[in-house]
Amino acid sequence: MRNIERNVSWLLLLALTLMLTAQIIARYVFYTSINWIEEFSRIVFVWFIYLSISWIIIQGRHIRVTALDMILPDLWKSSFSIFADLLWLCFNIVMTYYGFLFVWSEIENYSETDVLEIPEAIVHGIIPVGFALMTIRLAFHMYRVYILGGPEVLYQTEKLDEEV
Repeated sequence: MRNIERNVSWLLLLALTLMLTAQIIARYVFYTSINWIEEFSRIVFVWFIYLSISWIIIQGRHIRVTALDMILPDLWKSSFSIFADLLWLCFNIVMTYYGFLFVWSEIENYSETDVLEIPEAIVHGIIPVGFALMTIRLAFHMYRVYILGGPEVLYQTEKLDEEV
């Protein structure tokens, strides 16, 4: 269960690569186009991004703005880091909630994608799912870093996972 985002992300990246390669070959070798690949690629790319963000949080490799960390005194760095992560957690919760409302409105007002005729609710369903996964993974990340003993705990956990 720990690696589900990683495995699905790799599958989506593989599918995206294969589909775009097929489109390039079709276009430049056979002088034709496969209509559904462009729409499919956009959908897969967005799903890939949202799931990959959750996976990156698990690894503690998400991008952080560290400009304030460099100018704040050591006493304030930990407090600021906790505040920033709590703010991010709140943002994720809000986005999960409003993403769910958005998808629910698409379920009520049924619409489909133009070419593949996939319900828009499925296409945009990654918004609440992705933010919910980010919220869960960020909460676990915060627990590991702030409760279990700092960022070094995260890197030790990462090394153990790589050895297995």
